[in-house]
Amino acid sequence: MSDIMMDAGTPARPKRARNWLDLSAKTWFVVTAIGQWLFVAYIAGYYGKRFAAGGVGGFADTHLANGFMAGDSMGNVALAIHILVAGLIIAAGQIQLVPGIRNKIPRLHRYSGWFYMTASVVVSIAGTYLVWTRPRVIGSLIQDIGVTGSGVLVMAFVPLALYCAIKRDFAAHRRWALRLFMVVSAVWFLRLMTFGWFLTTGGIGIDGKTFSGPFLYVVSFAQYLLPLAVLELYFWAQKGKNKAHRGKVAGVVFLMTAFMAVGVVGISSFSWIPKIFG
Repeated sequence: MSDIMMDAGTPARPKRARNWLDLSAKTWFVVTAIGQWLFVAYIAGYYGKRFAAGGVGGFADTHLANGFMAGDSMGNVALAIHILVAGLIIAAGQIQLVPGIRNKIPRLHRYSGWFYMTASVVVSIAGTYLVWTRPRVIGSLIQDIGVTGSGVLVMAFVPLALYCAIKRDFAAHRRWALRLFMVVSAVWFLRLMTFGWFLTTGGIGIDGKTFSGPFLYVVSFAQYLLPLAVLELYFWAQKGKNKAHRGKVAGVVFLMTAFMAVGVVGISSFSWIPKIFG
């Protein structure tokens, strides 16, 4: 991860000055890679298995808020796209993050990048369609607006990343691609933030019956705005020459990574893994 970040238009500096910042990025990458591949396994092992056995109707017993609805053919197709393609997007995103693939297998990086951007737009449109065309089962209008915001940013960042690549401004392309990765990963961040919050506070600010409340109002926006903010801090620290600033930003990245790790361990242990093998 730090290799990718350092490629993003950052001038070379003595290695010692970057150590903590680099280590924080590498730690973030390891936790993210483990957590997202576990999420891919969950999507494939739980939803994929049900889709293979019964098509879209196989989602009927999965307790999704906007799950299978008899008679809503278009909505059910959007649901299948949103769930199943999401797993492929996450896998493609992991490929984009590995510098060795970009440098040694550029064709794979390029093709997976095209798929990643195209599929991200398709899934965002499908998700937005589900949010605004189906009756709200749980949540609130504020949460619907927050979730929609991530889709809007996906559709804004894709052309920016693509434009920079076409212009061969690869430093800018990588920055926009990383921003896109953070926004596309919002649904994953949301799960970690919510489960981590349950584990550390017992669910303060969450109404378990309606799945709404102050915390969920905030996290519906924070699921993508917070990762984007930390990423921008990282870019800023890389460009600056102040060691104290780099150390503080590294501390922020370590703190966020630790919270992510709690969420990954918790949701994998109590939800993803049991559902895969259940």
